Amino acid sequence: FSQDEMIDVIGATKGKGFNGVVTRWGVTRLARKSHRGLRKVACIGSWHPARVQFQVPRSGQRGYHHRTEINKKIYRIGKAVKDDPNNAMTENDLTEKSITPIGGFSHYGEVNEDWVMVKGTV
Repeated sequence: FSQDEMIDVIGATKGKGFNGVVTRWGVTRLARKSHRGLRKVACIGSWHPARVQFQVPRSGQRGYHHRTEINKKIYRIGKAVKDDPNNAMTENDLTEKSITPIGGFSHYGEVNEDWVMVKGTV
């Protein structure tokens, strides 16, 4: 990689477990007095073809899906802490500091290896 290069990032979305059709697809709930539950799809298809088509909303896994983000710009590439303890210093900001904030990143911890700073979210 090099600075100012445009890259594609491949990853998995945040997993949310097994969800029903109302949460997963935004289907409208049925009436309050409907028989055998109301957070359902009212009709899952016609008599023929005699199978459920893939377009019909069904309950299942929500999140943890494979996604590719295209055209992400590389802002900065940094070395590991053992090689460069002040790896977040720039020409404009001469403060001696590491890329890891005080207390570490939430739900991750400290960055000890080489790192790449990319524009936007991944």
